[in-house]
Amino acid sequence: MKRASISSIALVEAAYNLELGPAEWLPNLLRAGAGILDLGQGCAATLWAGTSSDGEPLVSQLHAESGPPDLAMRFARAAQELDPDFARAAPVPGEPRVQTLAQARGRHPEAHDALTKHLGCKDILSLWAMEPDQHGVGIHIPCATEIEPSRKARERWHMLSVHIATGHRLRRRLGQTPRGTPVTQIPLDAVALLDPKHCSVAEAAGEAKSDRALDEIRRVAIGVDLARAQLRSGETCEALRLWEGVLRGRCSIVDWFDTDGRRFILALPNAPHLRDPRGLTERELQVATHVGAGESSKLVAYRLGVSRSRVSELLRQAMRKLGVQTTGQLVIKMRTLLVESASTL
Repeated sequence: MKRASISSIALVEAAYNLELGPAEWLPNLLRAGAGILDLGQGCAATLWAGTSSDGEPLVSQLHAESGPPDLAMRFARAAQELDPDFARAAPVPGEPRVQTLAQARGRHPEAHDALTKHLGCKDILSLWAMEPDQHGVGIHIPCATEIEPSRKARERWHMLSVHIATGHRLRRRLGQTPRGTPVTQIPLDAVALLDPKHCSVAEAAGEAKSDRALDEIRRVAIGVDLARAQLRSGETCEALRLWEGVLRGRCSIVDWFDTDGRRFILALPNAPHLRDPRGLTERELQVATHVGAGESSKLVAYRLGVSRSRVSELLRQAMRKLGVQTTGQLVIKMRTLLVESASTL
């Protein structure tokens, strides 16, 4: 089995791990994906916790895995020589989710020189698994040579970033705290519990009780298991497309084990939170939020499990209701809505 496929399985499953406490989740994420997150010089990750009242981005955790024992300190020393805005910056709406330091050399030569000097590398691949509200994960992978990801590799990184960001959002929603023991009760806000062995729904609540919703949940749960099998065959990108069912923009599908160790599948509500007074439908709001955060129509379609033509249609409708005509105007409008939404929480 290809190393990238093994690591992709582990990385996605680690992103949706609900058993680990806040201090353990990020280190486990890096260890799980070591096969693709370590290019020979270790890797480091930051956990972003939104912005302060004056718009300053907040970092709540930094962790380095493998590589030199002082890798985290090397990043910290390099940060002291960087322009403060560059050192603190996470991607703003409109910027790509996969970046290399070599690409930034022309715009930020001082940052390039400081990071390569302190880290002893020639390039750094940065993967930004961020939500529009600036919560999420930044993963930074130093390398001894310059990195030029292929189109297929970028596609894989983009899909993985969606899963990491979605898993982090799910943990925030559930308010995870350290447990020390396996979960023994179904989370109260789960909408469905499935037995994957027989692909039957053991429990359902609310809208999930409808035949249409239950059929969709069953189909998605089957897709997740098919994706695991496909990943083990080495077809990483194709498998991640199958795994889109854990997203759907509304719910996440995650494994859950009872006290006897039996495996079940939970469907947990996990839609991004944003209040909007302009009459957008749920789907229009989701599309506008993610496109406004700089995601491509292809990636939004992957997130929501709909066609790219459907994304384009929803985007046109949302932009008309929001009174904007360009993507640039949409970015500004959605940024304003996010600030307004956060101030009402």
